[in-house]
Amino acid sequence: MTPIFSIVTIVRNDPQGLERTRASLAVQTDREFEWILIDGASTDTTRPLVRALLAAGEARGVSEADGGIYDAMNKGLRLAAGRYVLFLNAGDRLLDGSALVRARHAIAARGDPDIAFFASQMAFGRRMLPRPVKSPTYVWHGQPGLHQATFVRRSLHLAHPFDQRYRVCGDYDALARMAKAGAQMVSIDEAIGVNLFERRAMSANKRLLIREAAAIQRSVLRLPGWQIAVSAARRALNSGVFALLTRTTG
Repeated sequence: MTPIFSIVTIVRNDPQGLERTRASLAVQTDREFEWILIDGASTDTTRPLVRALLAAGEARGVSEADGGIYDAMNKGLRLAAGRYVLFLNAGDRLLDGSALVRARHAIAARGDPDIAFFASQMAFGRRMLPRPVKSPTYVWHGQPGLHQATFVRRSLHLAHPFDQRYRVCGDYDALARMAKAGAQMVSIDEAIGVNLFERRAMSANKRLLIREAAAIQRSVLRLPGWQIAVSAARRALNSGVFALLTRTTG
């Protein structure tokens, strides 16, 4: 039987994060999903953990070297069999045990769109802040929903895989291409996932994030220069706020 959801988890050298993701899937009351696990040749205890999960049939996937996160995500996408794909990478988690039930009913109630964006919770240390879902038109600036709460029709995503030339904005690029291709997108004001923000990752990628996003807005979305500049300024401000939050919370 074809599962409704394929939950794809990418991991490398993060056994604690993988266990958090695993625990959030284990408590789901809706079992109409499969778990796809892609390990990028971990060198710590992650690798035997992944192999044990695969051997036990708890997940399907591979443990092997890859060309980076978007290469790994494409591997997971190709292995997926569900109608919709959700990328829930190591450390990410679903909000509660009914998250997939609520997502399934909400998607069906809206006519099974190509892409369904949901709201999220953002974790800054011990502080949790809501991240409301944005309108699909928000794609001009960024992703209407975080990837931990965005369900994409698998067949559509296979036609628009991640571009490995990007280091941090491959998901935004894929979404922008799907939007330009006429994908039916809906936003649903209900929290589904939890995303952990880490200060080191954000500060290291701030300039790259702005540069890659601007390239996508220029080449894919064909935005005018002034709008790209406005988006870059907003992105820089948001990155500064997120960095401050991670410094002031433990």
